[in-house]
Amino acid sequence: MVEQTGEFSEILTLLRENPRGMSVTEIADATHLNRNTIARYMDNLLVSGRVEMRTFGKAKVFFLSKRVPVSAMLNLSSEMVLLIDADLKVIQANESLVSFLSAEADDIVGKYVYDSACKTFCNDVLTDQIRAALQGETVRSELRLLKNGTNCYLDQRIYPMVLPDGRPGVTVVWDDITENVNSADALEQSEAMFRRLVETIHDVIWSLDENFCIQYISPQIANVTGYSPEELTGRQFSEFMPAGAAARFNWELASAVSRENGFMLPEFPFICKDKRKIYCEFSGSPVLLEEESIFLGYNGALRDVTDRRDAELGAKRWKRFLDGVMNNIPAIITVIGMESREYYYVNKSAEKFLQLSKNELSQMTSKEILAKIGSVRLTEAHDTVALTSKEARVSEDRIVVNGETRYISAQVIPMNLSVDRQYLLTIVNDITEEDADRQRQMMSRELAFILEGVSSTKEMWDPLLDMLPNISGFESVGVYQLSIFDDYTMFRSRNGRFAPAIHTNSMIHRIIRKGEPVIFDKHRMRLLPENTVSPMDQAKSLVIMPVIFEGRTVACVILGSKTALAPDTVRRTLLLSTTFQISTVASRCLVLEKLQRERDRTRSYLDVAGDLLVAVNRDGNVEMLNKYGTKILGYTEAELMGRNWFTTVIPEKARQRRIDGFQKLIAGNFHEDDYVYEGVVRCKDGTEKTLRWRNTPLHEECGSIAGIVSSGEVV
Repeated sequence: MVEQTGEFSEILTLLRENPRGMSVTEIADATHLNRNTIARYMDNLLVSGRVEMRTFGKAKVFFLSKRVPVSAMLNLSSEMVLLIDADLKVIQANESLVSFLSAEADDIVGKYVYDSACKTFCNDVLTDQIRAALQGETVRSELRLLKNGTNCYLDQRIYPMVLPDGRPGVTVVWDDITENVNSADALEQSEAMFRRLVETIHDVIWSLDENFCIQYISPQIANVTGYSPEELTGRQFSEFMPAGAAARFNWELASAVSRENGFMLPEFPFICKDKRKIYCEFSGSPVLLEEESIFLGYNGALRDVTDRRDAELGAKRWKRFLDGVMNNIPAIITVIGMESREYYYVNKSAEKFLQLSKNELSQMTSKEILAKIGSVRLTEAHDTVALTSKEARVSEDRIVVNGETRYISAQVIPMNLSVDRQYLLTIVNDITEEDADRQRQMMSRELAFILEGVSSTKEMWDPLLDMLPNISGFESVGVYQLSIFDDYTMFRSRNGRFAPAIHTNSMIHRIIRKGEPVIFDKHRMRLLPENTVSPMDQAKSLVIMPVIFEGRTVACVILGSKTALAPDTVRRTLLLSTTFQISTVASRCLVLEKLQRERDRTRSYLDVAGDLLVAVNRDGNVEMLNKYGTKILGYTEAELMGRNWFTTVIPEKARQRRIDGFQKLIAGNFHEDDYVYEGVVRCKDGTEKTLRWRNTPLHEECGSIAGIVSSGEVV
């Protein structure tokens, strides 16, 4: 653009020659022009930027403006500038605009704006805005253009101005803000997405300043604590925690400043708006100004872990419960790796059985342990389960643990938690005691079989003394019998040292007289008074087994051990049943012995009688003959026992008549005369003797006649 000087050139020359400035009056005097004309000229020069004015008091002093040419200044700007006069003709366009339009300066300058290369910008709205600017308004708007198929965004500013020749004009400035708009749109979309993400995820996002005060917290906090974000902003998290937890939280947060990789503050209590206490997990990282390492605060997230904490506590309680259950189960429970065969879990029964601690077992494999104890079948079961992934059982196996023979049964179960987490659960039952119980029960049945065949108490004591220690587990046994002095004296014993007698009125004596079996194990031995004399020397455990006959304790079997024993339920039941068995067999034997004594006593009466006495059963066979009868007949009792009385002793001539009379007696068809009669008998030497017979029928419990008892007196 060519600058128009005209009548201003003389004024500009004066100001150039007077760098200290000149007032309107001084310029008017120098140019010989009217003062008002000079004032108007100076205003135009001032508006156009050709001069500068400074006020000194009431005086206005003008100086020549120190500036570069307008054309050079416009070309230095990165913004696109267009100067237009009142006729909408382009006066000047800078290089940025020419480059943007990909045109030449001649295609723009000197032409009307709507006919030039600037017609891209020109529309009715722009024309109206230029006209408004010519009236003195400053107009600003945003313009969107389509350039090379893409949207371009321009910040458009239209300023009113005065041209050098004093005519009105406008300056149109366009600033390409496409990148800013796109960046702003991207930022807005990113912020919107971030906000949606923050408001959607369950975790609460927060930001703290350097004083731990909340600057921002996501709306999700309302769902977690009941507080709105506005209620928490400007406050500290520790204000909503119990005193001890608050101090610990602030200390942990302060120490997290140096943690460049972030921090995690787990399970801090938080008091909600409704006074509920929840547990929150805080995670975040400090915010530092990198250039100066200035601490600005924290950014992080908050998560409600109450349910997780309760679940973990529940899991821990459940694990402790399961550990308690597993450790109190008598079965041996182990968990080993399917491939490594290393121990992952053992209960206390396993430690006790293997006599190794968990630490010792963790350094050994199951193969080493099984090889040590010699359980081939259990090793095979492990290999089978590892190969087939199917459960395997071992019904019974004999092993040796630290030199002691034990019997076990086992169950091996596969546990496939994942591809790389495969285990073998082994449940082993120590059946050594069960096997011993079976042996004891077998010996108890054998003892019962032996005792079933005895007919006297003397016959029963020997098998009892031999078998009771093995059946009971008590190594010593003694048998006491009731004496005529009403105390219990030692009759027989095996192992151990027993007292010769249990004196009357002693504690043990009173227990025996009560007639009930008592087991004094290692716990109940303390119930005996200190001055109580034990029937066995140095006994730590006792079993008292009374023998009852006709409501009275007639004997007592005492088992003793120098070891403090505690018989289990099975062995106690076995001891009680054995006690009942002994008492039953002893009672039967005592009854038989009593009957035998009575029979012997009756027989002695019959043997001294002065008559022949004979007992004949229903078949006519001899069942009894007294000594006087053997003397008269000449037969021994053994020669006649079981033989037919009539064919052996009665002469043939009287035999049938006597048989008929016998049958009448047996059938009950008899008269009183049939009870007494005279009859002949033939002795062993062939002689015959006449006897006067008296007959008495023998009745059974049901009332029928079982035989005849006859007494004969020699006539």
